[in-house]
Amino acid sequence: MKLRVARQPFVPAFLTLLLVCVIALWGVPSAENSTEKTVVHVSDMVGSGVALSMPGELLLQFRYAWPGCARWLALLAALLTGIFVGRVSVRTNLYGVNSCLSIPLFGMLACCLVGRGLSLTLFFATFLLAFSVKQFCAAFRNGYSFDILFRASFCLGLLVLIRPVALPLLLLLPFGVLLFRRTQRETVVALAGLLLAPFVLCYVNWCLGGMFVAPLIAVWNEFLGGIVCSLFRSGMTPWLWVAVGFLWLNLCGIGSISAHFYSVGARARYIHIYIIGVFLLCAATLCGPAATTGDAALLAVPSAILLPFFFVRMFSTFATLLYLAVLAAAMVVLYLPVL
Repeated sequence: MKLRVARQPFVPAFLTLLLVCVIALWGVPSAENSTEKTVVHVSDMVGSGVALSMPGELLLQFRYAWPGCARWLALLAALLTGIFVGRVSVRTNLYGVNSCLSIPLFGMLACCLVGRGLSLTLFFATFLLAFSVKQFCAAFRNGYSFDILFRASFCLGLLVLIRPVALPLLLLLPFGVLLFRRTQRETVVALAGLLLAPFVLCYVNWCLGGMFVAPLIAVWNEFLGGIVCSLFRSGMTPWLWVAVGFLWLNLCGIGSISAHFYSVGARARYIHIYIIGVFLLCAATLCGPAATTGDAALLAVPSAILLPFFFVRMFSTFATLLYLAVLAAAMVVLYLPVL
């Protein structure tokens, strides 16, 4: 039987993702906080007005208090993220053929970009982004999509509370609404979903005796806590070489989509445009002042959806070799402490 790695079905794709994630979480030594910035304990700052722990801080505390449970929850979040990116591609027929290649690609790309720093916080952030992207893509349909847009926007709001560096991703809401031509009433519902999680956090903080808007101020201060483009100011580090190779691979994927733009249906074309926008905004987060190499895990979500289009249109032998090269790169980054 001829091996077509670009058109692999769900079962081998899911098992590959499971294997990669198990190796990343249990098979290599953990890099404690090397790529994940510790959330500032704003509640300890005099006059901050924050009377409770921020969501990102709670996840870090849970990770250090129960490391075993944190690994299992991180594995669950990673598997669900892979399933979400796979559903986006299969349900909308993004590549013109049936392919679940995006499922294992997510795990491989996350390992390439973050390496040993993968943890519960990062996988939960990718889970929220993937679920939001999936819901926004599902909103491109005839009829109203109030509940879908509400869930998509709610996940964006929660993502920013957990990783303040992801603040530019809030632009996905107006971008999706305009691109998929949603109505004004749907936009109002989407805004309500976006503001729900921050409002609840502010309300609980106020009930505990803090200032109502203090959590939002804390998120903004953490977003600005550093030097712009600090990740790219230290020369050609090993991580930056990996990022350059990752960027080149994605440019090939975007170029393949542009060259064969009309080989897929109208719905798939709109979704490809949206995913490219997600990729650009995720790349923009790495230029933020508080960005760390761990935040590059967010790039694995749109990249896993874009790249199979390139794989499907390559010769089968080249696609298999490239797939094995990405898998080998993920294992090398995991087992060699170069990031």
